[in-house]
Amino acid sequence: MVKGKYAKLAVSALVIAGLAALGVQRWQYARQYVSTDNAEVEGVIIPIRARLSGVVVQVPVHENTRVKQGDLLFQVREDEYQQRVEQARANYLGALVTTGQGGMPGLMDSQVRSAAARSQAAQATIGQLVANVEQARSDYQRTQRLAGQGVVSTQDLEAARARFNALNHQLQAARDNSTAAREGTLANEAALKVEEYRIKAAESALALARIELQDTRQASPRGGVIVHKDVQPGQFVVAGQKLLSLVSTEHMWVVANFKETQIGRVRVGQPARISVDAFPGQHFEGVVHSLVPATGARFSLLPQENATGNFTKVVQRMQARIEFRELPTSMQQALGQGMSVFVEVDTRDSGQPL
Repeated sequence: MVKGKYAKLAVSALVIAGLAALGVQRWQYARQYVSTDNAEVEGVIIPIRARLSGVVVQVPVHENTRVKQGDLLFQVREDEYQQRVEQARANYLGALVTTGQGGMPGLMDSQVRSAAARSQAAQATIGQLVANVEQARSDYQRTQRLAGQGVVSTQDLEAARARFNALNHQLQAARDNSTAAREGTLANEAALKVEEYRIKAAESALALARIELQDTRQASPRGGVIVHKDVQPGQFVVAGQKLLSLVSTEHMWVVANFKETQIGRVRVGQPARISVDAFPGQHFEGVVHSLVPATGARFSLLPQENATGNFTKVVQRMQARIEFRELPTSMQQALGQGMSVFVEVDTRDSGQPL
């Protein structure tokens, strides 16, 4: 009976010691780590929208298939956009010919050169007429003196005066012509400058038409998996219409929602251990990348209003982004966005630059 009593005491002591050891272990764990199962795998999901309106003629991809960057996703009929390129090219070449930049004498260029030539000719005429007027003035003045002396007749005096006046009128007309030619040159140069701007506009229109022609074939912007495919050959699509989604598998991370009583111990750069529910027994190393400086409630559609008479305190959650340190390619393809994970952050580490 005594032995049985001692046996019970021994068993009780062992149980108490085991519970105490377990309690100490959990206490030490709680001091060293913060953990949460309110976490999931995140990544990039790209909505693929039609850049142009038109009839789809080719869709070489299928639902849930993997594609690489640059793989063709779908193609819109290009006939209309090819014609737009031809039209823009014709407008551009026409503008070049107008200004003489297409390898042929241009209309505007010829007009500018012609006006410049007329201005130069008018200047040369003015120079000659100025000399003639000065000579006629000298002859007229000499004839006046001689007429006063009775050496020449009145008819000779009138002829000298008429020649002098005629040359003066010719000089004034030449100056008017020179002014008109100069103004014409300036007007033609301004018109030529306008045509040069039109060339730039036509060149931009041609470049835009070529871009649209290229956009009839839409390629994958990065590697990933095609999901939610909603496009078929023969379907008419409009620019901006969502046709499918691309789930990227090139880069994934974990978003962990820690309690506000835990987040104070979490620092950027601290190591983390990640366990994915879908793959029990496998653990991945990670690092705290960043912390969101606001609780999740702040981003809800109807944030909680605490300035009321009925206040109930609720422990808030704050997000931390955990990056995988090294993730095998096979696991990148196996992981799915939204998978539940369990995250442990080692708070003994004070953190370090990433």
